[in-house]
Amino acid sequence: MANTRKLSNEEVKALLEGLQSGAIDVGKASEVKYEPYQFGGSNLELLGDLSTLRLINARLGRQMRNVLMPMLRFEPRINAMPPETITYETYFKKLDPFLSLSTARVDALKATILITMPSRLISILVQSYFGGKGDAQATRQNEFTPTEERIIQIITDGILRALEDSWKEIFPCEFELINNETNPAFASFVETHDLVVVCSFVLQLPFSKPVSIEVVYPLQSFKQIAPLLRSKIQRTGEGTDVEWERRLRAALMAVPISFVPRLAEPTVSLPELLRLHVGMVIEIPAFEEVDCYVEGRELFTGIIGEQDNKMAVRIKKTAM
Repeated sequence: MANTRKLSNEEVKALLEGLQSGAIDVGKASEVKYEPYQFGGSNLELLGDLSTLRLINARLGRQMRNVLMPMLRFEPRINAMPPETITYETYFKKLDPFLSLSTARVDALKATILITMPSRLISILVQSYFGGKGDAQATRQNEFTPTEERIIQIITDGILRALEDSWKEIFPCEFELINNETNPAFASFVETHDLVVVCSFVLQLPFSKPVSIEVVYPLQSFKQIAPLLRSKIQRTGEGTDVEWERRLRAALMAVPISFVPRLAEPTVSLPELLRLHVGMVIEIPAFEEVDCYVEGRELFTGIIGEQDNKMAVRIKKTAM
């Protein structure tokens, strides 16, 4: 057990005198090993292996199939590659000078993201949509045709909605399109030395070489949700399934329920019951109100009347 005795006043005084006189050697500060730390720096250890982002990308890859299928006219195979962390300068050098580059604002992450699609993919989508099949090359090297621009708009909007659906179980976000560019030099994103996380989705085509759609996040935007990105166990969905609620409500509203107004309950003695025969009259006491039963349980009190030449019951009050 460790000794927890406190120093006496004399011992403390002797210790201070020894430190001041140099009798007690405390070592040299230059011999202490330390590492500089920059607040706000890019420490990748805080984010772990981005296991949660891998899960989000897997969901996004499945959603992208539904976005691209109407254009390709078949369900494509999309592989979500592991996220890659590199500097934006390195990523910028890999980009083609002519491509579809969209920027979107994500207020929840306090950042903007990039969505890049090669021009060859746009040409393939246009040809497939209009009945063509086979590899395609971009017909222009400096601008897209109006048809290609419309295709880009449809695909980009679909990917943004798929991103919202993929992120909502982890960290609900709204992705709002800012603009579309064809030259990476005109895109306003982050500084060249900043780190970015590149998420590639490889589209496998039976008649063409694979093409990639890439979603790029600034690494700094993940700092605020670092615990969520490191977590190996994800929470279940907390959102409301509106379609399921609508169907359940419709099914409940279609359940038939018996509604029985009980007009009277006359009583007869056993001798009178034995003497009952066809044509015999049983007296019913006069009444103003009737009890109404729903599935055998008394819930309302009503008044017998007539409406549209039919006998009816008007609810007067609840019996509960």
